[in-house]
Formats: sequence, structure tokens, C-alpha cells
Amino acid sequence: MSEAANRSSDKKDVAVIFNGRAKVVEKDFLTFAEIVALSFDNPPTGDGVDFTIQYTKGHSGKPKGSLVAGESVKVNDGMEFDVTPTNRS
Repeated sequence: MSEAANRSSDKKDVAVIFNGRAKVVEKDFLTFAEIVALSFDNPPTGDGVDFTIQYTKGHSGKPKGSLVAGESVKVNDGMEFDVTPTNRS
């Protein structure tokens, strides 16, 4: 079975914390862009705006870490994301 097929068969409701706010997602993986969108009602935009994503309470193989644009992470019930807008210099 392909990785994409495995991903679609593992979907379930997962409670995740984004910048201190609990939300339920119906995915097994979240992308960098999805995490930013879930973390802000109106994400900051403009020239030079970027985001830093740190997470904790992930799966046992990687319980904490960070993401950069283009990456994704397998979500875990109770996982916490801290998403901070930054300016590129």
C-alpha cells in the first residue's frame, strides 16, 4: 500500500492546541501552511513575514521539534503547536 493510501486510511478526529487554543482536526498529517492557518484567525501578511513553528507532545518517534515551509508532521491527540510570525532579515 502506498504512503498516500496509508495516510487516508488513518484519518481520525484529533484534539490539537494551536497557540493555546484547542481545535479538533480530522487529519492524520498537517502541513506547515495548514498549521499557520489553524493558528490565526487572520494570519499576518506582507513583505518579509514568515512563520516559526515549534511543536511538543508529538508521536513517540519525534515528540518535539520544528517545521519549515513545505514540511508536514503526523499529528497526535493533545499535540501543541506554537506558531510565531517573524520578519525575514
